Amino acid sequence: MLRAVLVDLGETLVHLDQPWDEVFAANLTSLHSHLRGCGLNSNFDKFSHVFISVFEKASATAEFYKIEVPIQSIISQTLNKLRFKGLGEDLMPQAVVEFYKPEVELWNLFPDTMQTLVALREGGFEMGLISNAKSDWLVQAILDRNQLREFFKVIVTSAEMRIRKPRAEIFERALKTLGIPPSDSAFLGDSMNADVLGARLAGMRAIHVRRRPSVNNLVHADATVNNLSEALKQIMEWKNFR
Repeated sequence: MLRAVLVDLGETLVHLDQPWDEVFAANLTSLHSHLRGCGLNSNFDKFSHVFISVFEKASATAEFYKIEVPIQSIISQTLNKLRFKGLGEDLMPQAVVEFYKPEVELWNLFPDTMQTLVALREGGFEMGLISNAKSDWLVQAILDRNQLREFFKVIVTSAEMRIRKPRAEIFERALKTLGIPPSDSAFLGDSMNADVLGARLAGMRAIHVRRRPSVNNLVHADATVNNLSEALKQIMEWKNFR
């Protein structure tokens, strides 16, 4: 019997209201302004060039090895390359907040997110969230801004665990917290490579929420849907199947 439903966050429950390159530029501007206030002498062009280089290398490493390089490490490496020593560890949390401050306000619910989560909760499912993100703070802030925290008994981020979906361990951590075996669980996500593959590796059923065209000939979802309302219908069919 299906007893637990775990979900992805970005582009599954919430979506960005601006193109990613515009969001990233706003994040960079916000961080640079904050660091200038902390004594950083580098102009924006130099700072952004170094930051983007470090960010892209970290992202490539994370994708290849399926580990997470948190944003704190990226900021620290950038400042080291710029030979700026004025940001101690006690000031790093605020730097992270300043970097993500523009972005947090741009993550908004899909039209059927809330009704789907309410229906799953009323259906008696244990619920959890697993998100690949360079910042645990960002995930928590998005959840709070969109009033989603109350639905989840467990929230696991790659930034916290330092590993990324599709590694099975991140799914197993959430299921262990819920106390439910993979065979009684389903995962919803928009990424074939991270969500569907990871859920299948962990022994869970996988529902691909197809937000955009994608091809992965190495893995197949147990169900493919176009939105969360369709996902809910599939989950209830599985739950009621004896």
